[in-house]
This record gives sequence, structure tokens and C-alpha cells, in this order.
Amino acid sequence: MIKAEHFWLYRLFFRNYFRCILRKDFRKIEITGEYRDRGLPILLIGNHISWWDGFFPYELNRTLFKRRFYLMMLEEQLRKISFFRKLGAFSIDPGSRSAVQSVNYASEILKNSDNILILFPQGKIKSQYTTEMVFLKGWFRILKNAGAPVHVVFMANLTDYFSYRKPAVYVYLEDYPRSEGFNFDDLSESYNLFYQRCLERQKQLS
Repeated sequence: MIKAEHFWLYRLFFRNYFRCILRKDFRKIEITGEYRDRGLPILLIGNHISWWDGFFPYELNRTLFKRRFYLMMLEEQLRKISFFRKLGAFSIDPGSRSAVQSVNYASEILKNSDNILILFPQGKIKSQYTTEMVFLKGWFRILKNAGAPVHVVFMANLTDYFSYRKPAVYVYLEDYPRSEGFNFDDLSESYNLFYQRCLERQKQLS
């Protein structure tokens, strides 16, 4: 397992670097939805659609959540984008012995209200046009092992070009009402209903 590290020099450099490349490659990033800080550690659950998926929540955390950033990534991906480790990314290698260590590590992160943990429960990149998100079950142990209340926030990132050269990113957010007593089936069903609403809302844009 590759553990996360936080270096202020990396954070200072990449804060500006990320803003530059996002502005260069995307026309805009538009956030839709309400978020109210409950003073709890945050678990941000999102759809996994592209190489950019670590960048969007990093910028979102900088401007909105303002927590200590942690991102769970597949180990093979983190080795390719190794600098993310210095910004709070850590690895998981599903099916290996170290996967249990990664789950326990993530659970400890969610015991501190200063932290935010970003997860993509699909496990792999899928098309944004996928109508149903199938969540892997292994990640749910993170919530069960955390023990303390956790603020779960749903995120959906969708892109569209319309009549522009560069695409726009539409970030949808929704608070999950429970902060404890989580149930895997209810959580995954609630996310899918949220995602369907996001797709319907996206269709109305022009």
C-alpha cells in the first residue's frame, strides 16, 4: 500500500497548476446543489469517468469543503500519477493482502472531522452515459469501520461541449441524509437515484 503524504510546497504549486490546466482544457466548471457543513468528516462519493476525476474534487475541496484532502486510487494509477501522493492520494490494490490495510487506513481518515475522503465506488472508469452505477462492496467496510458519524456527499461530474470548442464540467452535489447507521443497498440505491436526476437535469441544458 502507498500511503498519502501532504507537502505544503506541492500543495502551493499544484493549487495554481491545477487551476491553470483546468482553465486551459475546460470552458467552465459549474457546481449545482447545496452543501451544508455539519462539522463532520466528509466522504465524497463520485462517478469515475475520466483521468480528470482526481482534479475536480481537489479543486472543489479547495473552494468549497476546505478539508484535508485524501483520495483513494487504484495502485496502478497512483504509480502513474505519483505526485498525487504528495497531495493526499493513497492506494488500494483490490484482491491483495494490502487491500485490508487500505480499508483500515481510509476508516481512520474518516474519524477526523478535518478530513475529506474521495472515493469512486465503481472501482474503474466507466462512461458518463452509464445509467446505473454498480458499486463494489468492499469499499463499504470503510464506513462500517469508521465508527463515528460521517457526512456523506454525492458527487456526479458530467461534461458537454454544446457549440463550444472546449467542454464544460457540470458538478452536481447532494447531501446524503444519514450520518450513521449506513446500509450498503440504501446508499447505492440513493446514489443511483441522484445520478438519474443529474442526467435528467443535464438533458435540459443547451
